Amino acid sequence: MKKKLFLIIMLISLITSALSCVLTSAIYYKFYVTDAKGQLKTIVELTSDSSYWKDDSAINTSVNNILESVDYNMRFTIIGKDGMVIYDNWANVENLENHKDRPEVAGAFDNGYGENTRYSNSISSDMYYYAVKLSDDEVLRISREINSINAVFAGIIPMLAILFVVLTIIGYIVATAFTKTILKPVNEMTKNLDYMLEGEEKTDIKIYDEFQPLSYKIREQKIKINEYIKDLKYERDTIGIITENMKEGFILINPDKNILSINTSGKRMIKNDNFNTNVNRNILELTRNADIINNIDIAIEENKHLVYDLNAGVKHYRYYFSPVKENESEKVTGLLILIEDVTIQKNAEIMRSEFSANVSHELKTPLTTMNGFAEMIKEGLITDMDSIKKYCGMINKEGLRLISLIEDIMRLSRIEEGNYADDNSMCNLQEISNEVISLLKSKAEESNVKLMLQSERIFMKANRNYISELIYNLVDNAIKYNKNNGKVDVKINEKEGWINIVVRDTGVGIAEEYHDRVFERFYRVDKSRSKETGGTGLGLSIVKHIAGLYEGVTEIKSKENSGTIITVKFPINKI
Repeated sequence: MKKKLFLIIMLISLITSALSCVLTSAIYYKFYVTDAKGQLKTIVELTSDSSYWKDDSAINTSVNNILESVDYNMRFTIIGKDGMVIYDNWANVENLENHKDRPEVAGAFDNGYGENTRYSNSISSDMYYYAVKLSDDEVLRISREINSINAVFAGIIPMLAILFVVLTIIGYIVATAFTKTILKPVNEMTKNLDYMLEGEEKTDIKIYDEFQPLSYKIREQKIKINEYIKDLKYERDTIGIITENMKEGFILINPDKNILSINTSGKRMIKNDNFNTNVNRNILELTRNADIINNIDIAIEENKHLVYDLNAGVKHYRYYFSPVKENESEKVTGLLILIEDVTIQKNAEIMRSEFSANVSHELKTPLTTMNGFAEMIKEGLITDMDSIKKYCGMINKEGLRLISLIEDIMRLSRIEEGNYADDNSMCNLQEISNEVISLLKSKAEESNVKLMLQSERIFMKANRNYISELIYNLVDNAIKYNKNNGKVDVKINEKEGWINIVVRDTGVGIAEEYHDRVFERFYRVDKSRSKETGGTGLGLSIVKHIAGLYEGVTEIKSKENSGTIITVKFPINKI
């Protein structure tokens, strides 16, 4: 606006200056021409007495006197009534044509004087003519070149140019000052508008009365805008806090598949933690997974809600693709992608499936044996008492094994469900370990295994039965899989912020390739030996689950035929 106003004022100034120069020139030129004509008329009228022009001597004297009194040249001509030129100080009269038809000459004979301006062929120049009648037979005509008048006028053009430049400079200065003066209240109002939008008020400002309604309207709009911005910020911050604290991944993209928003969980789940969304970036820059991209295309193009499960190694993710539609129309304006970590559910499904298969197998084996022997006895295939006792003993053994298996399964189920996990009290680990050693002492003696216990007086808050079960299973396993004349060392101590329960045996050991699986349900390294010892394959699984209830960890060190060390560690600060 400032530039436009300045240009308008300068344009007006330039036009005014130019018009002033032109009008001044025109007035001056008209005045000068009028003055020049007046001088000629005055000279003619003053010398119209015939005594000045009665003979050649008088004529020459009069002409010379007149020319000496002025600073420009003039032409003197005397014309007879017949139109013939009697005298001319510029040209040879014999070469001049008849002047009877000249307007100024005819006017002089008819009216006593005459004038005219025209081009003269005699001297090839524009001339001003003025004639007066000297007598009935003669007319005196004096003329002057128009070019001489123009030459005099041309002398003032440099002055007019200087005047134009001076007026232009004055116009520039005035335009600059005037523009600043006019725009000062507007600029002040603009500055005040900035303060208003920042929540401040300025009352010491003078503005045009015409701008007062605009000022009031701006103040009203400022209040509404601030309230609207406040609401938007609140909604944005609320949504931002919610999405950033979601454990699910959240991604919002537009129809061009450019990412509009993504939370930290989404970046982590897609394994692109350092992804930056400050600029519009395509989904292909976030992930190149063909299945995900294909589902995005189908969801947007066909307006479909899709679900896709992705197996990412140890993690399982479920993707929900939900098109965002414009109001009630079918036009898709974006796509919401929600990523859920379903690893626990998937692992639970796998574990249930494996558990069902293992339970079925474990139950089927003893039941088949029992059913087979019972069938043989029923059909009378076994008749002697010794054989009957033998096979009944085997049936009894398999029955006891089956009961033990069912009890372990039920016990493991209760532990997984967390039953009695909150029924905690301060347990004396030394006392519990002594009780376990006493219970297993006879079994160790039968297997020719020596039991040794080194325990500090340590207390931890836990369910006593669970801790007893944990130590019992560790020691029982160490006895079952030991060698003849073997040894089992049990150590319980505190070290570096942990309560350590360490069971070391001199048994058959476990190859390193099986270390990660020994804590799984029903997993047995040596199935034949487990069957002989009556193992169910759930002992170490129960140990791991009980440790997990109290944020404990299990560790195993073992080599084949070199014994095994199993350590269960509980954090002291968590107990």
